[in-house]
Amino acid sequence: MTIPNILSLTRFILSIPIAFTLLNNYRTIGLILILIAWATDLLDGYLARRLNVISELGKVLDPLADKTLIFIIVLCLIKNNTLTLLTAIIVVLRDISILIAGLIVLKKYKFAIPSNWVGKVSAFLIGSSLFLMVILQNPKVSIFIERFIIFVAIISIFLYSFYYIKWVKKLRSS
Repeated sequence: MTIPNILSLTRFILSIPIAFTLLNNYRTIGLILILIAWATDLLDGYLARRLNVISELGKVLDPLADKTLIFIIVLCLIKNNTLTLLTAIIVVLRDISILIAGLIVLKKYKFAIPSNWVGKVSAFLIGSSLFLMVILQNPKVSIFIERFIIFVAIISIFLYSFYYIKWVKKLRSS
């Protein structure tokens, strides 16, 4: 267990108190916990590269923690009537499709597809947008944020599919 993996595991575990705080309208505490989770996300990748401790476990644990956290926040926003079901479905389908594609490659080729800029940028944009929705909780602003989230999610699925196909071709030719 490396420090980056412990940070990813911490982010995964933080999803429980984040859900509790958001569902019970302790928004300030929830926002602080989300910021801590975000910091662990930035720090785990940096440390893994800096300390040269990139592991196959980390390649699976990091995105799983990210997707769990996004899923929890999305569920809380639906429950608080801040996010529509359609947007939630699109965000969750994006994450599930990326996760399943990665698991298929991991099982078939024993290789974890590394993250790329599309995934990082889209995750940042979607996560930041959801964070804004938690802060603002304003239905008029939420409509614009949701449209942006849907746009980013659809574009990222499209771009990620090209990235996935590129890796599968590369692994087949190896």
